[in-house]
Amino acid sequence: MEMNLNKSEVSWKSPSNIALIKYWGKYDNQIPMNPSISFTLDKCSTITSVNFEKSNEFSYNFFFENKSKPEFIPKLDVFFSRINEHLPSLSKLKLTINSSNSFPHSSGIASSASAFSSLALCLTEIESMFSDLIDNENFFEKASFISRLGSGSASRSVYGPLSCWGETELYEQSADEYAIPIKISNHEFPVFCDTILIVDSGTKKVSSTIGHKL
Repeated sequence: MEMNLNKSEVSWKSPSNIALIKYWGKYDNQIPMNPSISFTLDKCSTITSVNFEKSNEFSYNFFFENKSKPEFIPKLDVFFSRINEHLPSLSKLKLTINSSNSFPHSSGIASSASAFSSLALCLTEIESMFSDLIDNENFFEKASFISRLGSGSASRSVYGPLSCWGETELYEQSADEYAIPIKISNHEFPVFCDTILIVDSGTKKVSSTIGHKL
C-alpha cells in the first residue's frame, strides 16, 4: 500500500507487569526457555508518543521525559534492527519518540516491559496505516510479537490483567513468539494486588538482559 500520510503522531499507554511464573533464559531471537504468566500493574505504566514523517530512509530520535537519553540508544538500535523486516513501512519514515513513566525506570519494576510494549503498540498502529496485513483481529498479537523483540516480558504487557508468554500444553493458543490473554478463576484468585515500596529509585546494578545470560 502506498504511503499517503506526510506527518502524523500516535500515542499508547502500556502497563508494566509482574510474573507469577517467571521465565529465565532465552534462545536466539528472543524465544523463552520456559513459558511464563504475569499480571499487569495498573499504577505503573509508560506513555509513548511517536511522531512520524516521510523520509528517504529510516531514522529516529528518542527522548525520555523530554530529555535525550543516549544510554538507551544501543538497546533501541538492536530493537529496530530486529523489527525492520516485520514492519517494512518504517524504512521510509523518520520517527521522533517521546516516552515517560509513572515510576522509576531500571529499578526492578519491569520498566522495559511497559516501555517496549507502548512503543510496539505505536509502531504497529503506524504500520497498520500503510498495510492491509494488520487489522483489528491480529493487531494486539502483532504488537505483542513486536514487543518481544525489544523485551521478552514486554510481550505480556500488551494484554491484561493476566497473560501467558511461551508455548505450553496448558493453553492451546500459547506461543513462543507472542503472548496471549488468559483467565484464571476468581475462586482461585479473588484479588490480585502488588504493593511496591521504592527504597532506592536508582538504576539496578544487574540488568535483566545480563541476568538472563548468567
